[in-house]
Amino acid sequence: MTRLALAFLLPCTLAMSGCGAMRWMSEAPQNASSCAGWNKIRIKPETAVYLVKNDFSASIDIDSHNLNGQRNGCWK
Repeated sequence: MTRLALAFLLPCTLAMSGCGAMRWMSEAPQNASSCAGWNKIRIKPETAVYLVKNDFSASIDIDSHNLNGQRNGCWK
């Protein structure tokens, strides 16, 4: 139960952090060629919990990467 709660805490924490890694959100999306080679980073909930506890900046970078790809229309 605690792991599940922490897995849901990660996206909320990242969304509210307002850190520099989220700077790209105010920029306009680029053309479709910006998706070349762009793959979504998928992690297990257990990994997300580990990153939040031990390497928070890496969790922010992964979430920013995924949100940027989604915003540019690289995946749904």
